[in-house]
Amino acid sequence: MTTPTTPTQDVGRRWLTPWTLVMMGTFGAYYAIAQVVLPEQAEQITSSDAAKVTLTAWATGVAAAVTVVVAIAVGVLSDRTTHRRGRRYPWIVGGVAVMAVGVAAQGWATSPVMVVLCWSVVAVGYASAGSAVLAVVPDDVPVTQRAYVSAFYGIALSVGPLVVIALAVAASGSVRLQYAVVAVACVALAVPFALRSRSAALDARERPPRPGVREVLDGLVAPLRHADFAWAWVGRFGIQLSNALAQVYLFFYLKDEVGASDPDTALLVLTVLYALSAAAVAVPAGRWSDRTMRRKRLVVLSSVLQGAAGLVLAFAPTMPAAAVGAVLLGLGYGAYASVDQALVTQVLPSAEHRGKDLGIIGVANVLPYVLAAALGGIVINVWGYPTLYVLVLVTALLAAASVQPIRSVR
Repeated sequence: MTTPTTPTQDVGRRWLTPWTLVMMGTFGAYYAIAQVVLPEQAEQITSSDAAKVTLTAWATGVAAAVTVVVAIAVGVLSDRTTHRRGRRYPWIVGGVAVMAVGVAAQGWATSPVMVVLCWSVVAVGYASAGSAVLAVVPDDVPVTQRAYVSAFYGIALSVGPLVVIALAVAASGSVRLQYAVVAVACVALAVPFALRSRSAALDARERPPRPGVREVLDGLVAPLRHADFAWAWVGRFGIQLSNALAQVYLFFYLKDEVGASDPDTALLVLTVLYALSAAAVAVPAGRWSDRTMRRKRLVVLSSVLQGAAGLVLAFAPTMPAAAVGAVLLGLGYGAYASVDQALVTQVLPSAEHRGKDLGIIGVANVLPYVLAAALGGIVINVWGYPTLYVLVLVTALLAAASVQPIRSVR
């Protein structure tokens, strides 16, 4: 087995456009459901405010746990896949298909158990496509272009939910129709990738040996023995926990704390502001980071901005203040997503196990939703929304601090 080579040629629009669109579809569908459709469905199925929060917490938590397992498994398997259109290709396309089926089926769920089960199926597809699509970056993109390319990851994470939430709100009044619309949007945005994507195929000589259970388990722990990788993981976990705490219960916050008469529209307005702010800052932040190769300073600044959004939401429960919070959250996360994703690709311990190691980073993306769903439900029911959003600040500051010990990246 030989070590995979590091890419040296910049990618262009033909590579970047389908890659961005498929991310917009998968992330957009997942977060649109989590923020809009799932809370509405929970409210229809349950009989009290406490019950709807509990069902949302269970569905989100179980799905996030499923995502952790699947993301790592797909990372290990895709590292060994020798598909002619790239080793990640079948896992991305197949993941989108599974996700769309799960989304459509969830529209017919009429009990809490069915909601949790269907959302878990969606999570399987989301984890497969989401982990594989990020692993394409170190496969195909040179180090000096990774923050710029990763900026479109930040844009996809902000604009994708905006587009799909807008479609879901337009179909409001029927949960089944909303889920159907989201499923169609997920597939439609993946079509250009399925038809046009061409990634670096894995040479049979570079294929890692098939791991046993013991090797897989050891492989999950080994990367965390690399200090820079471990600190990057902690930072990603902190910022994603901050982001999850800010967004998972936002629909209920707007309805129950702010008192919005139309929480669907209010959430859409905040999502627009968030998406525009993230999109505005992502590419400039990525270009600056690639030009200077200084990643950590911008990670710290963006983390602090995201934390400031939590303070605004905690102590000013009004729509104008929520709008300010959405802008701060968008600016912070848009810059963070582009720069930190590039930083992560530079601290991967092993070139031949990129997919698996990024799958472990993926745990830091989704595990916070397990904690945020459970912790957020408890915090809201016991102490209220101000405490929840103070935690957004605390976790963002922890993320900013954790990047400082990284030595191999400036």
